[in-house]
Amino acid sequence: MGCGASSGKPVGTESQTVEPKQLTANAQLVSETQQKKSLQAPPNIIEEESDAKLQDPSSRHSAGSTRRDGTESLGGSNNIDNGGGEYKTEGPRRRSQNSVISEGGNDSMRSGTFGGRDRGAVFEPLLREHARFLVNFVAVLDRNSTSGRDKSTGAGQRQQESTFRQRAVTLQHEAIAKPKLEVRQFKSHTMDNVRVRKVCDELLHLEDTNHPLPQDSTKDNKAWMRTLQISVGKHVHCIKMNNNPEVKIGGYFLISQMLSYIRGLVSLDISSNDLRAAEARVLSLGLKTNKSVQELRMRDNSIGSEGSTSMADMLKVNDTLLLLDLRMNNIRGAGVCVLADAVSDNTTITELDMRWNYAGECSNFVELALTDLKKFTHRNMLTSLVEMYKQPPAECELPTDAPNHLRQENGESPRLSEAVTEKQDSNQQGHRSDSANTGPELSLRERPADFGLASIQGLDDSIGRLEVTILSAKNLPQVIWTAGKDGEFLGLPQAYCVFTLNKQTTQTMITKKDWSPVWMYTFSMKVREVWQVCSVKVMHSKSLHRTHRDDYTIGNVNLPVGAVINWRGVSHGADGSYRAFHRPMHAGPGTIYQSCKGKDKNGRDTDVFETEVEAAKAYDDVALKLDGEKAALNFAGDGVGEKRCLGQHVKEESFALSGEDGISVIGVQAGVPSTVRLRLKFFANRCKYLEIHLDRGSSLPKMDTGLGSCDAYCIAILGDYKFRSRVVRNSLDPEFMQTFRMAVTDETEELQLKVELWDWDRIGDDDRMGEAIVKFTPQQTEDGKLDGMYTLTAADVPGGGGGNLVKNSKGELSHLHLRFTYSGADTAGSQPAAGSGGF
Repeated sequence: MGCGASSGKPVGTESQTVEPKQLTANAQLVSETQQKKSLQAPPNIIEEESDAKLQDPSSRHSAGSTRRDGTESLGGSNNIDNGGGEYKTEGPRRRSQNSVISEGGNDSMRSGTFGGRDRGAVFEPLLREHARFLVNFVAVLDRNSTSGRDKSTGAGQRQQESTFRQRAVTLQHEAIAKPKLEVRQFKSHTMDNVRVRKVCDELLHLEDTNHPLPQDSTKDNKAWMRTLQISVGKHVHCIKMNNNPEVKIGGYFLISQMLSYIRGLVSLDISSNDLRAAEARVLSLGLKTNKSVQELRMRDNSIGSEGSTSMADMLKVNDTLLLLDLRMNNIRGAGVCVLADAVSDNTTITELDMRWNYAGECSNFVELALTDLKKFTHRNMLTSLVEMYKQPPAECELPTDAPNHLRQENGESPRLSEAVTEKQDSNQQGHRSDSANTGPELSLRERPADFGLASIQGLDDSIGRLEVTILSAKNLPQVIWTAGKDGEFLGLPQAYCVFTLNKQTTQTMITKKDWSPVWMYTFSMKVREVWQVCSVKVMHSKSLHRTHRDDYTIGNVNLPVGAVINWRGVSHGADGSYRAFHRPMHAGPGTIYQSCKGKDKNGRDTDVFETEVEAAKAYDDVALKLDGEKAALNFAGDGVGEKRCLGQHVKEESFALSGEDGISVIGVQAGVPSTVRLRLKFFANRCKYLEIHLDRGSSLPKMDTGLGSCDAYCIAILGDYKFRSRVVRNSLDPEFMQTFRMAVTDETEELQLKVELWDWDRIGDDDRMGEAIVKFTPQQTEDGKLDGMYTLTAADVPGGGGGNLVKNSKGELSHLHLRFTYSGADTAGSQPAAGSGGF
């Protein structure tokens, strides 16, 4: 694919079929200068072509092709000015105008125009043809790879889609021919930041001669690009810079700047370049404003989930990228969900390759994200094909979210058989119509306002709502302040949080200067998919009363909704079974998740469970053995005593902040990462929830000899649920302040809650102090009817029916203070939440 220099002179300087006497003085000067320049062999850092390719005229990049009528194409062999955008002039005059670059360049080119036309208009035919090729190419791949893949789809629908793709591809075989591109493929390990700068300068100079070239490239001849080995007047459309890890973030910053201005580059390959999240972030900034790159290949790098977040931000605003290759980039579950969230509203991307990324762990919401990601790109591909050919095949209906102008007034899909007949009749008569010659214009930048998740789920449908409480932040770093003549200095942050989910955004108040601000801000948002991502940004404002556009981002956290819905480490399989997977704490990169084994109802060891509660218990058993007291468990408070809320469809944790480059944010305390603490509760439609609040104990007996105190903790048992509170050390009036949450199926069913009180001992078995039993129905918990103190009874008196009441040394009765909260079903939607129980 590359362009070599093995022919003895730089490619693109072959002599033209124009008589010498017709050349102007400037053209003769350029011709002589180029011949002298060809004798000076430039550094050959571009891949040489094989002899077979050099002998093939279609693979040779000539300086300009001469038409039968004596005119020449502006861009040479790629013919970028065909298809309604031709710029014609007579051969000698055109040769003269294209050669006056040796003396300062053409005025129109220095102003960024060609022949009075805008640069975007010049490259529009090439962009249209290449887009048509990529869409059809993806359609062919999709047709060959999806036969019988989705078993959930009916056979009739699969047959219709297969017929649609086959007919769309074979309708106009001329449209799927790959346009001739000027390709430059650089050899492995030859590029660095200096040469990348030269490449970027030369690419920009090809489109606008007002852009200065590197100094060493303009010594002898300004019309010759030494690094690209191409003459001014031609344009490079494809850059292959793979296997060049010596290019660092500075080089990608230059590439990003070049992408912001370039208009003729349609393909970029930077595979196997050891890209990290920081480089991906820099590239995404240039791709956000780019209007030409349609194919981007970044396989075999290490951008991770943080880098995929940057690419997702780019996909939300980019409207030209059609193919994105992110294979083998170490993208984990959160990164997959972020990409699915971005592609759901993207209207152009037709292929997003995510193979060989998500390995080792298993979560059903990530599998759903991968499935829907494929559906979104398939939707874009079908809609693009419909717009290209204007009529779908007779055997297949339009996509559900296809533009309205493609449908007939009577509501029926147009038929394609008539178009096929007309094309065949036209070919038999020895000519082709205009639409068959160049194909209808491919409009990839205009989509209806309701283009989005409609094809997967109704616009107004939601699977539930998410109640979020932004609690606090801890150990924030120093931030830069600017103050008049004092200049810049480091100081305490005035922090606030911005929370975004499903295009809904809210923010907390701005706190005064503090390393560990507290917000306690609660709000609710609707959720439409389990893979949608909660984005939390901790920001610094220079004023206390309002925010600013240039506020500094301290760090951010991305959390999929599925991580809140699922029990920790539990995944729901397609067959309805549940499994648990554990990964040791502080495990290094590449550590594989191991399957957790536990006991089934019959007491046998198994790693496949019938209920998610059994799988969650198996995870806790394995995590407690491997991680010790610091293990994060499903049914027990964490070792540091911060987990206030446990149970089903709830998550309360401190999340480490990471910067835009994917590196953890280190706070003012050296070596300790900055964190933000969140409490998230998911309320699924048609699901009822019961919350048991364990507030405190009072007047407990002394259990530790010599200390006159006790180390109390509670175990709450309700049906299959068994929660353990945190241990409160050295207190006879412990404050637990924990909540246990569970889903209930019948609000009239009588339930029995047993709360056991234990004394923790470092050596030996724990001592049982007493228990409290409450019998109730969920309806009785409304309006706080059951809130209050419950007297502890000895363990040998079931039901606490009087006698053997637990007392302290003063003869006072021991109590537990409990509260209950019951929330009925929200019937706004009908979609159940994935991985949830009790529906």
